[in-house]
Amino acid sequence: MITNQRKTIGVFMNRADTDFQAIAQQITQKMARKMGYDVFYFFTVGYRDSVNHYDEQEKGMFAFAPVEKLDGILVMPDSYDMPGFREALLDMLENRVKCPIVCVRDSRIQYDGVYTNDNDAIRPLLAHLMDDHGYRKICFQAGYEGHPDSEARLLCYREEMEKRNIPLPPNAIYYGSMWTKGADLAYDYFLGDDRERWPEAIVCANDYMAYALIEEVFAHGYSVPEDVVITGFDNVQNVSLSRITLTTVGQDYTGMLETAMQMLDQRIQAVSRGESILPHRHVKLPGSFQIRHSCGCKGPDEEEDQYLKIRNFNQTLRGIRQREVSQTYFCIELNAAETYESIHETVMRKLGDTPTMRDFYLCLFEDENGFAEKITPDVRLISCVQDRKDCGVPNIRFNRECILPSIAERADEPQAFYIHLLHQRESTFGYTVMQLQDGETPSMFYMHWNIIISIALRNLSSQFKLEALYEERRRSSITDVLTGIYNRRGFEEQLNEHWKQMCAEHKKVCLLSLDLDNLKAINDTYGHQAGGDLALKTIANAILAAAPEGAISARFGGDEYWVFIPDCGEEGARHFREKFEAYLKDFNKTARFTVGASVGAALFELGEGLTMGQCIHESDEILYQEKKRRHAELKQHAMNLK
Repeated sequence: MITNQRKTIGVFMNRADTDFQAIAQQITQKMARKMGYDVFYFFTVGYRDSVNHYDEQEKGMFAFAPVEKLDGILVMPDSYDMPGFREALLDMLENRVKCPIVCVRDSRIQYDGVYTNDNDAIRPLLAHLMDDHGYRKICFQAGYEGHPDSEARLLCYREEMEKRNIPLPPNAIYYGSMWTKGADLAYDYFLGDDRERWPEAIVCANDYMAYALIEEVFAHGYSVPEDVVITGFDNVQNVSLSRITLTTVGQDYTGMLETAMQMLDQRIQAVSRGESILPHRHVKLPGSFQIRHSCGCKGPDEEEDQYLKIRNFNQTLRGIRQREVSQTYFCIELNAAETYESIHETVMRKLGDTPTMRDFYLCLFEDENGFAEKITPDVRLISCVQDRKDCGVPNIRFNRECILPSIAERADEPQAFYIHLLHQRESTFGYTVMQLQDGETPSMFYMHWNIIISIALRNLSSQFKLEALYEERRRSSITDVLTGIYNRRGFEEQLNEHWKQMCAEHKKVCLLSLDLDNLKAINDTYGHQAGGDLALKTIANAILAAAPEGAISARFGGDEYWVFIPDCGEEGARHFREKFEAYLKDFNKTARFTVGASVGAALFELGEGLTMGQCIHESDEILYQEKKRRHAELKQHAMNLK
């Protein structure tokens, strides 16, 4: 996409911090590099049970992603379990994508797919509980209703119980969340205070619910497996919840993703050769039954395995604490940023807190009015870090379909980029693109890092809007509403800013006073709007047409105007009057009435002690004499017409 050297694969998944997502990134990166593809990861952040405006805005990724430019897409549909996300994803795939698509870990799709055979994978675990342990009071914690994997595993539970003529207990099935949330409700449903209702075993549709339920059992003073057996599915290595090892069913994520990448490569190569589209393929992989302590059994290397998990968990905790501190200071510094350049400077100062990041690009959406707060076709690159070196603020404008401008190209090696939209509330400011060091994958730390940047951009946008509003109101207080040039206050404010300096440099200047002819007569004959107002605006337009760069023009109320021209002598004053009168002459050729003005010009060589008031007074005196002369001239002209 940013290079003509290689084809590009897009990977779509929600969240980056689970076991499956981490393995998916590692395998796809490794195989894409081997196959010679660039790969873009279009990540979203969202949780099914969160009521969160931020999560909802993440759906913008499906509108943003330039899927029309991709050569192949790998997607994990089951990770999008937030309301409306799957529908938005499928709408994008069905209506915009023309390249090959391979789906992973989802059996409901109409595209090529690789997934675990849920119709068979959980059966060995159920048989172990029913046949090896002889349990009869077995309950099942399903995920939320409609979750495809959970429903398939639940169906197997019903079939295995029925096959052995084991009746379902009264509290046989509870619908959970497929996450750790709601374990207290599951405990009350299955166990509660009535020990007579307790099942011998609870089979959970995934490991997250199983781990959470185990913790809830321990919190109530009971033990697993002594008081109740609990099993899971997925073989998630989640030691933060592990008091004991979990009997579960593993999925071959590595084999699943390698198969998917091979299928996608075959499809892309077939398209390149112009071959006809073959029917979609679905590959079902077997699960692997893992016997561990939570069912009362013990694996061969369980103690060593548990020791390693605890050690790794302690290392993870230390890393989390360090990242919390770094994120706190990153947030403090970034929210003090007053310009886009200072955001880049903060990123560079805090680069040591992101040791796994190799490249970083901050891109903001742009339209004809500047930086936009919505997804637009044009983007500007305002921060660039390559190989951890400061590449400054390039200010390169490019089309967002390219994702990045050509400066990001590495023609000699395939690249893997992570894309994150930057948004707050209804505003979407842009996106970041990161490339990590080889073998690294982003954690939730990087998600939070992007959220902090989003907040800083919103603060900066609010600051700019307030500054623009202040400037608008300030300008309205110093601007004449009718003509758009300065009023008296604005005129004096502009002159005061430079007056002392001009006096010190003995600048030669010209101050002109102008007075519109016959304003009352024009108003009486043609009305204020079509007559007087038009005449007043015409004088202002004539002044602007005649005044050189650097001149200051103002209407002093009524029909009086001032023009200050710096670095101006007699020749400059004459030139102004000629252009001014020429503009009015052209206007009067087609106007219903004649617009004219008296003009008095005073020339000064500024010096110490000379005030602006003295100059204005002298200019007014010259104007007064000019008005007397002009009125007499106009009166004589009228008499001659009679």
